[in-house]
Amino acid sequence: MAKDANRGVIGISIRDTALRMTELQPANGELHISRLAQGKVKTPFHFGAFREEALTHKFAEDLNRLYEVSSFQAQQATFTLDSNMVSIKKVPIDASLKGQRLQDHVHWEIEQCFINPRDEYIIDFEHVPSTPDQDYAETIIVAVRRSVVNFLKKVFRETDLRLAAVEVDVFAAHRALQSNYEPVREVYTALVDLRKDNMQFAIVRDKTFLLVQEVDYPLEDQAGSPHPDEMFLPRLLSKELRRIILDHKLGKGVEEMQAIYLHGDNVSEALVHALQETHKIRIERLDPFRKIRVEDQAADPLAQTHPEAFAVCVGAALKSFAQG
Repeated sequence: MAKDANRGVIGISIRDTALRMTELQPANGELHISRLAQGKVKTPFHFGAFREEALTHKFAEDLNRLYEVSSFQAQQATFTLDSNMVSIKKVPIDASLKGQRLQDHVHWEIEQCFINPRDEYIIDFEHVPSTPDQDYAETIIVAVRRSVVNFLKKVFRETDLRLAAVEVDVFAAHRALQSNYEPVREVYTALVDLRKDNMQFAIVRDKTFLLVQEVDYPLEDQAGSPHPDEMFLPRLLSKELRRIILDHKLGKGVEEMQAIYLHGDNVSEALVHALQETHKIRIERLDPFRKIRVEDQAADPLAQTHPEAFAVCVGAALKSFAQG
């Protein structure tokens, strides 16, 4: 457990102008959610915001306001960045690479991808061991501009919170999945983040994160459909998931997935129902409260009707408890 995690951790996510916070507390050897809250930020949280130093005070005000009116107690926070703000790359590597040799190879891979000097980025990576049918291993590399992290540090200096970690939304959602659902060995699972103008697919196997891809869909395409949640989005999701499965040789179709879990701000009953009618596999909203107890005072109407909207901030809070 990370230092000071026993005093509670707040997971924070901002998607466009939607701000959400989840306070996670340990008690009697278990984790429970002591507070949930949602609010708004005045300025959309896009990549361009990091270029405006004056906005640090505005974001700090929005965080402080929600923190205070919702009576949060914890001071340690994990903040999630949208995947659009980072670079996530999966590369094959020699299975024999370990330690410093592996780190040197990761840095070399980054230098091949970016025009700017490597020291302008903060780099992290996860080693994915080879499977019996592979003669190579893989590494998932995550790179974020150092200026983005420095911007966040300035924001939190003006709040009542201490920024303990920065996470990426797709990995936070994966952590929420791991904490609430039992993995099925040797079977693939899809996580789909439904956003305003795109959907993000993440594929996991057992507990291992394998890949992530985004698919844009222009709003005018959706508007052209009489029932976008019943027709346009389900068809697009099925088509793109099948393409990903075939491209990465994960199987022959969507039915070979163990399950599909939907999360984000644009999940509707019509969408879920349409997918369930199309595919005879487990398809449901990702519920981050399935196994993590929510205290009565933490109840929030949106968390009850759309628990999947809180998946990322719950997963962010879990990060501190997952660290050794």
